Amino acid sequence: MAKKGQDHPIKKIAKTIDAAFRDAGRARDAHTSPQFRKDVQKDRRSTLRKFDTVEHALEDRAKIEKAKAAKSRKK
Repeated sequence: MAKKGQDHPIKKIAKTIDAAFRDAGRARDAHTSPQFRKDVQKDRRSTLRKFDTVEHALEDRAKIEKAKAAKSRKK
């Protein structure tokens, strides 16, 4: 039995679940906010502007893969 001033184990579990639901609700609210959507769109556009064409993106990806392969061979 829990001592006086301590929560019962079931209450601890209930509090944890309640906190998880509150956090999930906040995340849903933040995800659907107009400002969040604008920020995501801005981030996508700025990332896409780094590449002139898809070919450049593929070339960069190939360079990264080659660099990773070279690093793994050195180890």
